[in-house]
Amino acid sequence: MGNIIKKILVTFFRVLPLRNDIILESHPDFSDNAWAFYQFLLSKNFEKRHRIYWALHYKNQKIPNLPENVEPFYLNTDNFRDLWKRLRILYGTRYIFDSNSYIKKRRTGQVRIHLGHGMLIKVTPDYHNAKEIGELDGYLVTGRFWKKILPEKIGLREEQLLPLGYPRDDVLGMAENPCAQQEEPFIFWLPTYRQHKKHVEDGLAPRFPYGMPAVETREDLLAIDRALKETGRTMYFRPHPVQELTLIKQEALEHIKIADDDFLREKGSSLYDWMAKAEAVITDYSSVYYDFLLLTRPIGLTMVDREEYFQKYDCAFEHVTEYIKGCYINSTEDLIKFIRTVAAGENLWLSDLVQQRELFHDKWDGKASERLYGYMKEKWKFDRRN
Repeated sequence: MGNIIKKILVTFFRVLPLRNDIILESHPDFSDNAWAFYQFLLSKNFEKRHRIYWALHYKNQKIPNLPENVEPFYLNTDNFRDLWKRLRILYGTRYIFDSNSYIKKRRTGQVRIHLGHGMLIKVTPDYHNAKEIGELDGYLVTGRFWKKILPEKIGLREEQLLPLGYPRDDVLGMAENPCAQQEEPFIFWLPTYRQHKKHVEDGLAPRFPYGMPAVETREDLLAIDRALKETGRTMYFRPHPVQELTLIKQEALEHIKIADDDFLREKGSSLYDWMAKAEAVITDYSSVYYDFLLLTRPIGLTMVDREEYFQKYDCAFEHVTEYIKGCYINSTEDLIKFIRTVAAGENLWLSDLVQQRELFHDKWDGKASERLYGYMKEKWKFDRRN
């Protein structure tokens, strides 16, 4: 009975005219490129002319205050009322902007731009492939460099790639302004996960029990905490959402703080607001590497397990160290040395970071949202009344 009702509803919604409204999607909900582009649209009073729909993955979450004409709907639901709403939106809305999940077109006349969840270092074949992505009118990238990489690695056509920059990076493009500096200096650590909290045994070895590559023992962790204290620094550790955190939460650390989604909500700011204020970042196979390059501040790279890691995932490059440059950290001693160097105000890797910024990014002016908006208006008659 459910499938029959769904088919009837789909048939009904297919014959209704498309509205010049938009769908936005991100993961986590209300984040990433979609959220940054949404904020830009609000600055243009877009919601006063068109309805904005937020596609949500999770129920029972806190939804931010949304202005009139902006409303959420659920991508997965068994509730008939929610199903009606979802089908009405998916089949009746002209513009789709997804950034993590792939919201496929339902009808001729719809326009779909994939905003991207991050430029590639690691490649996940069952996610990063053109067939899974589906029909597209554009795939956002940070620069023309990626026109050499993504057709080969993902199977997208070169003309689908839009080198307009990432909206989420706009705050970084403007971060040279002194107001972006943090009064209390800190280092931001944003690793990819090593142990999935639902499948700990499937992680890439319990060698890094705290989710921190290069930190193997409790003594290592405490040594880092002491080095931070001695240099007057705090380290905000931003775990991957699926990272197993049981052990690190048991430690009474003075200068290492967990900066998860709850932390950001309490602070009332976004991940990229915090990145803009960091004096250095530590990461590994995460796309935040490319984002933080815009600031050319020190980047520590904990890729000590890269040989093992790229047996599980494909790599965007034949030789990752030729493209991903910064301070390579292979041990706790290396990590402490990096902390001390940053605290001394030294950026020993500046020339490499500038070179890589110019390679991966066409622009770093904080105007990616503006370029995307202008492109949509020119190419797809975006932001005009029905």
